[in-house]
Amino acid sequence: MSHHVLVLGGHGKVARLLTPLLLQRAWTVTSVIRSQDQVPTIEALAPDANARKNLHVLVHSLEDLVQSQAAAQALLDQVRPDYVVWSAGAGGKGGPERTLAIDRDAATHIIDASAASSFVTRFLMVSYLSSRRAKPAWWDDENWAIAQHLNTKVLPTYYQAKVAADEALYRAAKRRGTSFAGINLRPGTLTDEPEGPFELGKLKLAKGNSSRASVARAADLLLAHPDVQTAWIDMLDGTEDPKKAVDRVVRDHVDAIEGEPVTKE
Repeated sequence: MSHHVLVLGGHGKVARLLTPLLLQRAWTVTSVIRSQDQVPTIEALAPDANARKNLHVLVHSLEDLVQSQAAAQALLDQVRPDYVVWSAGAGGKGGPERTLAIDRDAATHIIDASAASSFVTRFLMVSYLSSRRAKPAWWDDENWAIAQHLNTKVLPTYYQAKVAADEALYRAAKRRGTSFAGINLRPGTLTDEPEGPFELGKLKLAKGNSSRASVARAADLLLAHPDVQTAWIDMLDGTEDPKKAVDRVVRDHVDAIEGEPVTKE
């Protein structure tokens, strides 16, 4: 079955690796980018003529989504996707205010608009491994200290923005129910290494690398899995076959949000 995927942050490295994978499934992709000069780069991602027919490039500033859920809803109504991928962010440009505006506010508005739209059935957020407020039961004190250092000393504003968006997705998905899957994919430090095997689920390490190519593969497999459900899914480079890892996590209903305050609301 063919699907239409809206990819926000389409010019980012993960999104540029994910887009060809989605097109290879004969799915339609609308890639949202910020400037006209990025259009040729996105168009070149289509591997063949058939894929080019299924690839649409939309120049649309994410700054517009900061204002309100209504602005996000207008974008969704224009594109009418089945699935939405958030692989966008301020990238540290514009100071803390812009990070909060894009990574928290714009993300939350498109999340809430997606959950309110009957035609959107899956939303995949690319987050990061340490984006959490509470120490998970499967981490030891050393790994929790590593995560806290990253979140409070190294990337405090980014952490504040991402954890809020992660929680917003989980809440929105639970409100919507089983007709909507809020998938939170949470890699470690991103690298440009080739795609390879990885670890997925509740991981015992708070630190490690994740190949961007593997993140794109995991996102592709999760979006395509017929039984995927709302979950936080941690990821690091590892030893498991990608498809087997995704099948296992979906089959066993693995959800790394366990222990987070958001689950108690």
